[in-house]
Amino acid sequence: MLIALLLGACSHEGDLAQTAAARPQRIVALTVGAADTLALLGELERVVAVEEDCFVPGTEKLVRIRNDDHAGPSKALNVEAVFALHPDLVIAKEDLQAALGGRGMDVLWVPQASDLAAICGIVEEIGARLGVKEKSDALLAELRERAARIRARVAGQASVRVYYEAGRPGRTAGKHTVIDEMIRLAGGVNIAGDQELANPTLSSEAIVAADPEVIVLSPWSDTPEQLAQRPGWSGMRAVREGRVYQIPERDRQVQYPSPSCVEGCERLLVPWLHPSAMGGK
Repeated sequence: MLIALLLGACSHEGDLAQTAAARPQRIVALTVGAADTLALLGELERVVAVEEDCFVPGTEKLVRIRNDDHAGPSKALNVEAVFALHPDLVIAKEDLQAALGGRGMDVLWVPQASDLAAICGIVEEIGARLGVKEKSDALLAELRERAARIRARVAGQASVRVYYEAGRPGRTAGKHTVIDEMIRLAGGVNIAGDQELANPTLSSEAIVAADPEVIVLSPWSDTPEQLAQRPGWSGMRAVREGRVYQIPERDRQVQYPSPSCVEGCERLLVPWLHPSAMGGK
């Protein structure tokens, strides 16, 4: 009986060791959101490569994989560089399935939608794949607590019309995007929030007609001063009242699908949209 128990214990320990060994140790994270999530979970030591323009602290010395998504799905991904690293897990957007799918690699596909529900789903999946469910549960609890705090802070405030500019004039964010979700969480209404495209382009006339009360610029857009010089824009309420704000490059996580976006919403968007809600912070 004792021998049987000992053999059973050894077998159980062997199963645990095998399970731990099967957990990914060489991860290629091809989205900034995934890299940031792994950093927040304290699991960057498993990451061997990130996408070329990843700015997440702690990834500076990792291999960079060229992935120019502006060139179209899968057209500019350096697939050979990914294979050369022998990853046991790749985290990539769904639009890269043509390049990475069906090649024998374990891929966690990140959905195109990047609202809070999608972000939470990816955090849960990463936690399960890496065997760090307690960490991912704690991270999600913190995210949900912060989001609830924001909702309570802006409750009762009138909605604010917001135009978000993503780089060039008119390029903005539609529904199911991170910034659309964060604008709504902060008590705003995205003037492009009914657009199905993730990055629609609005005409100057449409933006002026919408008369946004607040304008939020990405770090790579024109400055507020340059924006005010555009023909017809000086009459918009946001410009008249000096409520044109630019996201600092160091705080650009508010635009990306990871739990950090909610922290950015609380720190940046809530004061910009509802300064009166910040009393007694």
